[in-house]
Amino acid sequence: MGKSAALASYLTELDAGRISRRLRSRSQSTSTDRGRARSVSPSASASSRDAKSYAYKAANYVTTLETKGCFMRHSPAGPTPDDIALCQRLLHQPVEIPRGLFDDEFIEDFHNALRNRSEARLLVDLHPLLMPSAENRFIQGKDELKAVIDGYNDPWLKTEPIYGPKPQPDHARGLRWSTFSDNQRRKLGIKPDEKSLYAVREDMYFPYLTSKIKCGNQALEFADRQNMHSMCIALRAVVSLAEAAGRLGEVNRRLLGFSVSHELEGVRIYGYYPEIGEDGVKYYRWLVKQFNIWADGDKWACYRFVENLDRDFLPIHTDRLMRLLEEIPDPQELPFELDVDDDISSQSRIWSQERPSYSRAPSVQNRALQPELRSMIQTLQQQLEEQNLDHSLTNLFQD
Repeated sequence: MGKSAALASYLTELDAGRISRRLRSRSQSTSTDRGRARSVSPSASASSRDAKSYAYKAANYVTTLETKGCFMRHSPAGPTPDDIALCQRLLHQPVEIPRGLFDDEFIEDFHNALRNRSEARLLVDLHPLLMPSAENRFIQGKDELKAVIDGYNDPWLKTEPIYGPKPQPDHARGLRWSTFSDNQRRKLGIKPDEKSLYAVREDMYFPYLTSKIKCGNQALEFADRQNMHSMCIALRAVVSLAEAAGRLGEVNRRLLGFSVSHELEGVRIYGYYPEIGEDGVKYYRWLVKQFNIWADGDKWACYRFVENLDRDFLPIHTDRLMRLLEEIPDPQELPFELDVDDDISSQSRIWSQERPSYSRAPSVQNRALQPELRSMIQTLQQQLEEQNLDHSLTNLFQD
């Protein structure tokens, strides 16, 4: 056999071996159910979530967040007294309590059934008793939730993280894209397949409530870190809009969003607020309540808080956004296209180190120039009209 033939034979055997190994690998990792391939590894999705949350477990994560203006504590000033009082109302105003597994005859067996179970099990069975689906509540007659959309384990692909992986809350609530008119969406500059400050998904704008569920030691600490990251991104959007509207004072020290961190036994509810000063914008959290889920007086505390949040805070959140949008000019009404720098001012927004471009409303600095530009245009037009009049009069007398 010649060298060429021997080489061809060797390559054929090598390819056959690769194909055989590939087929054996596939047969070991997948099976079919009526022709549909499926994975036989039940821990694959859990491993993926663990990999994504690794950054939040790093010892220096909290310190790194602080270098970017996010503080997992309250500031010396704290939120406004009005918002602190609002939190107390959200906690204590009575609501209609549903019947179910938290009833006295079921609660002990329910608690035992959830011990040593996965985060997925807690999300399915326990979480709805703490933070029910807004969309399901709307179907059941809560008309005030018409504009709200839920997200479950959806990565926030449309925005940039502050530090670490993109947020992926176990449950989040925001406003539907259809809540905003075409005019308002033009002002926000939200475009398909482009990053945005104001949308975390194509169909979710301005999230105001997130939740993370954990199991095991130090569970709530890691859930708190993930919620802090998500809510700083959510607050960044509102602060950016307020700056574009020239109304930063209206959001200073105001609670603009909330989070729920929980595992099987305990819950932590936080509110988040920006503090705006000469050195820029910093973001803080305020502990609303921490408690044991299974205590008689607290088993419905989180559910009651979320129900009252829908009734009292959601209208505040929505009205604030609508008022700010009214102060921003529609790009179609401007006399010409402004050259807006894509970089966002470091004084008013938190950035990842890469400093990507965003689609966004015009900054307050550019907006402040618009009256001057209009005035200049009017002056030029008047001068041109006067020159044309003088030229016409000169021609008239020459004739």
